[in-house]
Amino acid sequence: MRALLALVVTVSATACTPEDFPEETVVDRLRVLGVSSSPADLRPGETARLTSLVLDPTRPGQGTTTFWIGCDPDPFNLNRSVCSDPAVIDDPAALGDMTMLPAGVKFIGLNAQAAYTAPAGLFGVLAADDPQRTLGTVGQVLGISIAEEVNPAASMEELRAVFARVQSREVRSLVSLFRVRISEDPERNTNPRVSKLLVAGEEWPAGARLMVRPGGKLPLDVDAPDEAFEPFTAQTPTGAEARTERILVAWYSTGGRFSESRTAMREGVKTVFTAPGAKPFDPIPERRAGSLWTVLRDTRGGLSWSEFSFFVCDDALPVPQVTRIRPLSSRGDAVTVEGAELGSVLDVIVGGVALRRGRADATGTTWEGELDPAVPAGVQPVVVHTRRCERLERGTLVVP
Repeated sequence: MRALLALVVTVSATACTPEDFPEETVVDRLRVLGVSSSPADLRPGETARLTSLVLDPTRPGQGTTTFWIGCDPDPFNLNRSVCSDPAVIDDPAALGDMTMLPAGVKFIGLNAQAAYTAPAGLFGVLAADDPQRTLGTVGQVLGISIAEEVNPAASMEELRAVFARVQSREVRSLVSLFRVRISEDPERNTNPRVSKLLVAGEEWPAGARLMVRPGGKLPLDVDAPDEAFEPFTAQTPTGAEARTERILVAWYSTGGRFSESRTAMREGVKTVFTAPGAKPFDPIPERRAGSLWTVLRDTRGGLSWSEFSFFVCDDALPVPQVTRIRPLSSRGDAVTVEGAELGSVLDVIVGGVALRRGRADATGTTWEGELDPAVPAGVQPVVVHTRRCERLERGTLVVP
């Protein structure tokens, strides 16, 4: 634990050089875009599963490691958690030896296997009618994300070697501080979620990659279900006030630019995505593929994220010719498209949902994909998106 806390200090003190500040929305190095708790808030005695959106496009195909450290909350919400005590940050300890952790500090997980538990008797020091029980407090969590895969069974010697590489900046790392609200408030919060992606005001097919031209512009928006805009009671200096949650959207991508990096859902301000290829410093990516992320945060701290893929189209590719879509005998059958130059097909959409794991054969005369469970049974329209940014309507398919 001491080695880890010393690592936090080292990273915080040495990582703030100008070259370490990329464009806010461009994910071009190790980034932590969000941390989420499920459920979004806790009652005393409950446990939350913690996840983080950690990305590192500089190491394709390789993973990262996140160490999670949880600190016991202060029932009076006076910021007296061990995690906020500078003396604790300066106090060395061995990460792997749980008997040497400072009081109130716990190692709570590795990577996606992290859980924070609110103490069952947290508010026992307060009177039964104390308003602090409803106002609540926060449990603090430190996430230390490292651009290296670490074996969960690593020895202390191996961990010290990892930390040495981080401190020498041979291995990049980031520290994130997350707070879990804990209260007896009967108005429980839930994490918001994206229900649809809108492109130029129209709902985009679920699972389909965005088609963008080099340097082209796409108006983008996302929406959430009506129930995500939850009513709640806010405690203000003048008393209780009925409010409805706002949902803020942060936009990120592996390339390209956004006109607005932050928007508020359903409040009129949209963002425009300018695809890679507009300027020399924003080149078309390898294989012409990239990703967009939206990170949603509501007024009470609920958080979630969604990922969308995009493809920078290429007019030099041949035009695909679709001649037939084979009928399905059962829902488990692959959907097979027949024709020519089908390597230029990007996505096939059936019933408003893109087929999964689509691919053309070596000859380019057939293309196969799997039905998503969300595709309803019945006669469904079929639309083909091409790598040339074309949208081709190709009749219907009877889905069993």
